[in-house]
Amino acid sequence: MTILFDLVLKVLPYILIGYIFSRFKLDWDDKFIKYFVTFAIYFLFPIFTFFTMWKTPLRESLSNSVNIIYIVVIVLFFGAVFATLYSKIFSLKFRNIAVPIIFMNSAYLAIPLNAIFFGAEGTYYAIMYNIFQTLLYNSIGLWILSGSAIEIFRLPMVYAAFLGVLMSLKNIYIPPYLDNFGKILNIITLPIMLCLVGYQIKPVNKDILKKIFIGVSVRMIGGFLVAILFCKILKISGSARSVCLLSSSMPSAVSSYIYTRKYHADYEFASSMIAVGLIMTLVLIPLILWVI
Repeated sequence: MTILFDLVLKVLPYILIGYIFSRFKLDWDDKFIKYFVTFAIYFLFPIFTFFTMWKTPLRESLSNSVNIIYIVVIVLFFGAVFATLYSKIFSLKFRNIAVPIIFMNSAYLAIPLNAIFFGAEGTYYAIMYNIFQTLLYNSIGLWILSGSAIEIFRLPMVYAAFLGVLMSLKNIYIPPYLDNFGKILNIITLPIMLCLVGYQIKPVNKDILKKIFIGVSVRMIGGFLVAILFCKILKISGSARSVCLLSSSMPSAVSSYIYTRKYHADYEFASSMIAVGLIMTLVLIPLILWVI
């Protein structure tokens, strides 16, 4: 479990730093957040997606990953169902709460954990899971938030993903300097995003905290239960099953804060979902690994 604690404890301090800064009244904070959100959506996220697609050997991988695709689609579909029920029960707008409930952190947490516990084969399946989830996140997720399918094509994400897939299928070699550039961007981007997540967390009363805990439970436990059911129905076993169960039970994607902020959804809810989800990870993921 050391790797899990290490990963989470590397994340939480940045959220705490952001929260501490939120206690001070700064004149430039809203402008900085606005500019960073724009920079992330139009540059950082597309670059990250492009390199992820490019570095993955998709030509060899796609034929072996059909079951992973099924599970990703099914888990996200039921996530949308859960988000709909959640919005009805608490009388909230679906678009305001949907993204952090539906979409999980399938990259930063999921890939290292799958690599540690399930080896090289687990790493391969985890990367494929992340790719399919990322594609749906940056298409259906944007549609949910913006209310328009056209918005998908207004942002560079879909084009970055397409170009990355094309480069991978053509087996074009990645120059080391480009690979290093992508890694440096990732190192810089995640801490800033997490600080902004912490900055948006506001003191909440007991009722709101209860809603957040329910939302996190729906995301993590709901995703796990759906995955375990359909892995059994589809007769998925071995490392593929383990990866599907673990990745499906991850907390909310950190980028859900950025997107909800851009499209004026409930970004404070997204921030709280991310922070509480990371804390609950320390309890829930060991239990899920025990079940797996």
